[in-house]
Amino acid sequence: MGRTLPILEPSGDAPDPLVQEGWERRFIAVGARLDESVALYEQLGFDVRLELPTALDLREECGDCHAALQLYRIVYTRRPA
Repeated sequence: MGRTLPILEPSGDAPDPLVQEGWERRFIAVGARLDESVALYEQLGFDVRLELPTALDLREECGDCHAALQLYRIVYTRRPA
């Protein structure tokens, strides 16, 4: 079963370089939810990029589960140039 994971907004201390390149950070997901989201964004004409989250991307209650971090991906999208 896929699901999204609660995330914190990126801190203002370090700007997200992907956002500066024109990518929009959408959410963190895993499993079927991730696959469906990627397929949907691609059908809508978006470029899709997946990145590994770090413990800083997760809420405090999720940050200690480093094994789970390897399963989740941050979904970024942007309109093609």
